[in-house]
Amino acid sequence: MSGTVQSSIGLIFRNNAAVGTNGFCPLSNPDTNNVGLDLGVASITTGDNLACVGFFSAVGFYQVNSGFDVVVSEANSTSASYNLAAALSTAPPANVLWLMNLTNLTTTFTTFQNNNTYGQRVTETLRVIVNQNVPAQTLQETIFVLATAN
Repeated sequence: MSGTVQSSIGLIFRNNAAVGTNGFCPLSNPDTNNVGLDLGVASITTGDNLACVGFFSAVGFYQVNSGFDVVVSEANSTSASYNLAAALSTAPPANVLWLMNLTNLTTTFTTFQNNNTYGQRVTETLRVIVNQNVPAQTLQETIFVLATAN
């Protein structure tokens, strides 16, 4: 008889210590791997209705963003570090970009963090950039985040 122990990686999202301040909105269902993040109602002319949302506008576009923490744990592994990648569940409307940190997200997994240390909080920032000609609508997206061992 023989047995094999498989390695495992766990990932949870946590509220950043600065939650509630500008650029750090609270997560719904924090400390799990399935959270929500409300970026409020925004427009290029009025800004955002939530004080916790980071808002920036320039000629022709505006951006909303919020930071949060990711903690990745591992067991039964010799891996010293991990990478994070993310993908959108559906393609966004024209002239709308979703970014993790400064990495543009698509429906294909794209790496946005390399060689992070297990068990430590890493602050990530979700950004949405909207062109001023995008008609009023609800922008909602499911984002998949994948941690892989190095």
